[in-house]
Amino acid sequence: MSLFNKISTEEKKDFIGALALLIKSGTPINEAFDLLSKQTRSSVLKKVFKKAKERTEKGTPIYQVFEEDKNFEMVFSSFIRAGEESGSLDQSLDFLASWLEKKSSLEREINSTTLYPKIVLTFALLLGTGLAFFVLPKLTLIFASLNTELPLTSKILLFLADFIQAHGLAIFLGIIAVIVFFYGITRIKAVRIFFDKVILRTPIAGNFVKLYQLTIISQLISVLFNSGLMITKILEIASESASNSAYKKSLEHIKTRITRGDSFSSAINDFPQLYPDIYSNIITTGEATGSFERSFAYLADFFLSKLTEKTKQLPIILEPVILIVIGIFVAFIASAIILPIYQVTQGFR
Repeated sequence: MSLFNKISTEEKKDFIGALALLIKSGTPINEAFDLLSKQTRSSVLKKVFKKAKERTEKGTPIYQVFEEDKNFEMVFSSFIRAGEESGSLDQSLDFLASWLEKKSSLEREINSTTLYPKIVLTFALLLGTGLAFFVLPKLTLIFASLNTELPLTSKILLFLADFIQAHGLAIFLGIIAVIVFFYGITRIKAVRIFFDKVILRTPIAGNFVKLYQLTIISQLISVLFNSGLMITKILEIASESASNSAYKKSLEHIKTRITRGDSFSSAINDFPQLYPDIYSNIITTGEATGSFERSFAYLADFFLSKLTEKTKQLPIILEPVILIVIGIFVAFIASAIILPIYQVTQGFR
């Protein structure tokens, strides 16, 4: 799926809410998609709605339209299919809108708290690029005219300036090639599994990823229970929705064990490194008391609060690191430029 054809979670939530409202008002589904296509400003969504209108007029189930479109996750078609088959499409769309609202809220929280580090790093990168391509080459000529022994920092700076001036295009193309290469290899399943395992073992990032996965999985299972789907189908959808391959594999394993007749709590205990004790304890209590659905709702709220807390701490952790790195960079540039000038002025006395 192209980056420019991506539909945001917020857009999905808005149109699902509007579609549910139109269906509740008695609007035929093909007319509902026609209205949505006329109202949306997104060219990508406009194409989706027009295609949905054409397909539903030919008798194609609504869920198949979303199932065949790479813009939409499996959870979309599953919610809609459950609604179509049970005759409660408007209610299923409400559940789907609720899920998308939770997901969108989580994404907004993460984006807002990481905005400051993103801005600082972007400006630092732009400043470094500007210095490398526009300032350093001019400094080479100035320092070459100085009849004095240059300090180490100035020599390093001059070497970098000459290197960038001589191989600037190659460096730029090399950076692009590395980015494309890493993006490409992460699409390979075996490599993706390896990276997912590594990141889970990383101290700060690993804890953040675990909280995010547990929040998403718990929210999704909680909402899917309301739609009346079987637990095996719910786990299949949750597995597809999990972004970390370790959690995908764990949910597939849990589904297999439940299919054999094992309990959810006993199956989840096979992955103590992924699911903390509180997770299995709450699930066990839910199975014993018949409040299985509420157990996941509680876990979703619990891990969401933990994730929100951790997310708000990210700028506090990253800010000193960023400031130290920028401070070292500025000190290096300043010493490389000021020390030779100071030595020359000392020689005039």
